[in-house]
Amino acid sequence: MSPSPPAARPARSWIEVYYLATPLFALADWLGANVRAVGLAGHPEIRAGYYVICTVAGALVHVRPSWSAGVGLLESSANVLLLVLAVLLPYYDAVASVAAGGGTGALPMTPAFLANFLISGAVWTSVFYRSVRRLQP
Repeated sequence: MSPSPPAARPARSWIEVYYLATPLFALADWLGANVRAVGLAGHPEIRAGYYVICTVAGALVHVRPSWSAGVGLLESSANVLLLVLAVLLPYYDAVASVAAGGGTGALPMTPAFLANFLISGAVWTSVFYRSVRRLQP
């Protein structure tokens, strides 16, 4: 009787692939196509740290696939919050500047910003609804 083959690891989830692809996003960012951390565009050290955290999240999801929903929800929520702040804070500054008699300055809505918002929003929405389905009896 021959020994049974080792159990195959299940296929990688899209969230695992998304986080493990972080070095590719970082490379694209370094080449000028920032679509993953636009809310941190003015803070390169924090953005680099964010990429490290996302890469660690990918490794964590790889080791503990059952944590993928929580990890994805936490990271994408933080990213969406950063994007919202990246929109609101410059608008508040522009209003204060105009009220003080100055100009408005540049506002953050760029195609890269919109792409980042769509990516983060899609991840958050998908992970949120998957988590809700898991919690239902």
